[in-house]
Amino acid sequence: MAAPSIKIVDVVKTFDGDKVLDGVSLDILAGKINFIIGRSGEGKSVLMKILTGLYQPDSGSIFYGDKNLTTARTKDWNALRRKMGLLFQDGALFDSMSLGENVCFPLWFHHLASPSEARKRAKTLLGELGLAEAFFSPISSLSTGERKRVALARALIMEPEIVFFDEPTTGLDPILSSQVDELIVHAQKKTGATVIVVSHDMAATLTLADTVTLLHQGVVVFNGTPKQLSQSDEPEIKLFLSAVNLEN
Repeated sequence: MAAPSIKIVDVVKTFDGDKVLDGVSLDILAGKINFIIGRSGEGKSVLMKILTGLYQPDSGSIFYGDKNLTTARTKDWNALRRKMGLLFQDGALFDSMSLGENVCFPLWFHHLASPSEARKRAKTLLGELGLAEAFFSPISSLSTGERKRVALARALIMEPEIVFFDEPTTGLDPILSSQVDELIVHAQKKTGATVIVVSHDMAATLTLADTVTLLHQGVVVFNGTPKQLSQSDEPEIKLFLSAVNLEN
């Protein structure tokens, strides 16, 4: 078993009196593809926002390695974010920038490369994703699949240690979903990064995940391998799997 890259201890988060996370404890394994699944409203995206420092938990702790970042200062989180890549659900690309400028943006924002070096790295990365000739293309000209690839290139441009995917296949047809699955595997193999995928896509979960965490009513009801998940006799897990099968 790989050592934990991120350790979550008794995390609680409440919004308007509604306890979305109710004492979540979890180890995210380093260098693995870790899926966090659950039905809508179960706290998956809230947990991801806590892990990226966008939300602070009401109580509990978040450890990155041996550092407790629950009460970290802004500069500490900013240093950590330089080691993170994030692929948002809708890509969150800048329409005012070209494809290549979108990919270069993190390097420019953090002053980590000259304009020429950033363009060179971006072109190399885009070439690996089949978009080498589209560097100067406007975002409006891209297909949904191309937008996902550009978003992935931007997430990987700083060679992150941790890559987050937020509902990466939501709203996509089976072919595009398969392409995104390949991108997730590509990201992990290229960087050796710890990958965290927030998803409700069971096909991708069972195919890609090294570890799976199921959230239900704000608590962890399962953490293990995809095989262990599919073979579980726990009522809450069987109910979730049957509900997902009905939805699909």
